[in-house]
Amino acid sequence: MSTGLLGYPQIVVTIWGPLATIALWRAARPVTRRLPPRERFVLAVLTAVTPLLAMSVPYLPGSPARDLPWRAPHAWGITNYVFHVDRQDVVGTAAAHLFHALWVLPFASLAASFAIGAVQVVRTARRVAALAPERNGEVWLVHSDQMACTVGLLRPRILLGSAVPAAHVPAIVAHERVHAKARHPLWIFVATCSLRAWWWIPGWRAVLDEARLAAELWADQGARETRGAGAVAKALLAQLDVASSPAEASSGFAAHRSELAHRARALAAPPREIPAPQLWLARATGGLAIALVIVLL
Repeated sequence: MSTGLLGYPQIVVTIWGPLATIALWRAARPVTRRLPPRERFVLAVLTAVTPLLAMSVPYLPGSPARDLPWRAPHAWGITNYVFHVDRQDVVGTAAAHLFHALWVLPFASLAASFAIGAVQVVRTARRVAALAPERNGEVWLVHSDQMACTVGLLRPRILLGSAVPAAHVPAIVAHERVHAKARHPLWIFVATCSLRAWWWIPGWRAVLDEARLAAELWADQGARETRGAGAVAKALLAQLDVASSPAEASSGFAAHRSELAHRARALAAPPREIPAPQLWLARATGGLAIALVIVLL
């Protein structure tokens, strides 16, 4: 078998497409780190779903992309290549069948990843129900320690522990309100399931970490605008103590200390403001790069 087979759809969609996506995202990191949290979050989520979107490109037999040096993407009609191997060549025959089977891998991984995500959603819903939340306006109060989070994919709910100090409640609710309004749980769920499906591609966890951190920074920025940086910082310091508690950390609702520390440093700095032309240029560049990967890979 020749090396030209490395450009066939099974290999492109299974390896080169996801690799190109992660590589482009890493190359853009020096720029994206200077963007506001909202743009960082959107770009991270778009990067996460790019391989999935590439698999959804419709069958276009007359597309100019069919004449590229490599084969058209997975969804453009793929496993029609027949290996001409000697039946006596056991290794070559096995490799041919393995190559044909590669088209199953991304679909199977996606199905498994979203199935795992669905199970996790159900478990979270049961854990929340076990806390017996009681609605108080836009907030659901639970008899727990200093817990604060937003749960629910289509109908986000803000959960607040009864032990949260009253002085921190306004800043925490303002933070969680941003999560709920932007539907961060839903987008992070989609990004998690999409990235987990490409478990054999190095660097996928970094994209997911960026999406989660950017969502928190976005929510902090929204709370900062309504409640002030000081109030949000005090609430974060309180959460740093909560994150140190083994009991609360085991509940799964506490954030990581490193993430909380990063958010505290961001609050100590002035709000990041980018001129509108530069912001739109960054958005257009990121969108164009992702669109090219989707169409060409």
